[in-house]
Amino acid sequence: MSSPADVQRLAQIRSRHADASIDWSLSADGKAIFARVVPGTAPVAIIETTGDCDWPDRDFLIGAHADIEFLLRLLNDAFSEIRRLKPRHNPHPVERQAKPKDYAAECAMKCNDRLFRRWLTECHNVPDVDDPERIVVSVRSILRIKSRGELNTDPAAQARWLDFRASFEAWRAHP
Repeated sequence: MSSPADVQRLAQIRSRHADASIDWSLSADGKAIFARVVPGTAPVAIIETTGDCDWPDRDFLIGAHADIEFLLRLLNDAFSEIRRLKPRHNPHPVERQAKPKDYAAECAMKCNDRLFRRWLTECHNVPDVDDPERIVVSVRSILRIKSRGELNTDPAAQARWLDFRASFEAWRAHP
């Protein structure tokens, strides 16, 4: 993205180019550069070159106006293409994607839920649901995971958790 200084400089270049004389040419003796200062009038000498001004520099000066015009046209074409391809700011942005589920945290909360503990005892024969550590170890064993963190990183563990949770929800609906 252009800085404000770049935008200002480009505007100045465009302004100088628009105001500059046109039809630059070299005099017959190769010492002066002529340009048409006012449209419809004869060219006048605008630059006197010295003996140290070699042909490449004279050629550069003679072609400067036409070269800048060419480059500005290319730049305008490029900007037009960028604007065409770049999506416009949408005043109705698409809603952000939902934050990924934290199944590990969900599992930890369920392990503290009294009804979930009862379900573990009745449906999975988990003994001593009053011991929080035994519940955590039992759930990890049932889900075949080493830590609850795997529920957020391992798709297979996530699938087992979702099935396990669905079984609990079905039991809870009809205890």
